[in-house]
Amino acid sequence: MLSPKEKGLKDGSLPVAVWMEATVMLTSLLSRKKLMREIVRKMDDILQNADEPMNDIVKAAIKPIITPFIIYAVTSVISVMIWTGQPVVLAFKKSVFYYIDYNLPAAFSTEPFSSRVLIPSTIIMTTGGVYLFLRKFSMDVYMMHLVLMLTAQYRYTASKLTILCRDLQSYDDKSQRERFMQDRLIEKELKRLCRHQHNVLSISLLLKKLLSVNFSVLYVNNVFRFCFVGVLMSTVPSLSLAEGISIVSFSMGAVMQFFLMCSSVQTLSDASTEITDKAFDESWYQLSQPMKRIFILLIMGNNLECKIAAIGKFNLSLPSFMTIMNQSYSIALLLLRAK
Repeated sequence: MLSPKEKGLKDGSLPVAVWMEATVMLTSLLSRKKLMREIVRKMDDILQNADEPMNDIVKAAIKPIITPFIIYAVTSVISVMIWTGQPVVLAFKKSVFYYIDYNLPAAFSTEPFSSRVLIPSTIIMTTGGVYLFLRKFSMDVYMMHLVLMLTAQYRYTASKLTILCRDLQSYDDKSQRERFMQDRLIEKELKRLCRHQHNVLSISLLLKKLLSVNFSVLYVNNVFRFCFVGVLMSTVPSLSLAEGISIVSFSMGAVMQFFLMCSSVQTLSDASTEITDKAFDESWYQLSQPMKRIFILLIMGNNLECKIAAIGKFNLSLPSFMTIMNQSYSIALLLLRAK
């Protein structure tokens, strides 16, 4: 490393962590193209026959993350551009530059060098930094979209099942002919929901195969990523105002993005185990005996919690978010004390 050791650690560790995460996750996704196509095809088959309630549930699942992710993307791109492009300002203050003037560990020429080297090299680093962030950002959005789409399907099953059982409240007030017709309609709808749930479970298994490695990598890598964010934050008092703001805004955006990711996976896990919870409080006991058996099978299916990570310990959730933050803080303190 051509820059001083301490500066190299503070400036280079975070980009390396982000690059490793993006590279591993992209390689994992590209190596499973057939699996990706199969998941998309199965999801498209469901959405092509979607009714109005399903469309509403899908929109309700995805809408809350749109604005936060747009804010995260815009602020992070601006922060990366400010941080990596800051050396250009030095071109107006002096004419001779060294490796330490860069905000990233880099070498494009022998020391010392002029602004003719500094400005083009800074533009290259800024472009590379923005590209690296956007590549990682696009994968985060793609993975979260798949998770939320699957969550919406679990919620749809739960919603339709609740409505189905709620309609049984006036069952005793109907004539025998009306009861017979209602039983036929309920049987037809319940079987349709079972077929839908079967498709959802098959998609969840495929999604686990597709994203299990990536989610485990996210867990481990974010421990070090936020550790390096903490180390970088410790330098804010000694930086210029623009650099300090860029680091703080990037750090806040990174925390928000990872929180949304953990929250989405937690929501999927909860939705997969709450399919019959609301319906159980309705009049399901008035179903015919064969329909009761189907309903009980759906209750037993609640035990099939959807966990995507290959290793249970590395599964993303709200508790794991706090665990990662605590571990990152502890490692950052050790690094700062050891410098």
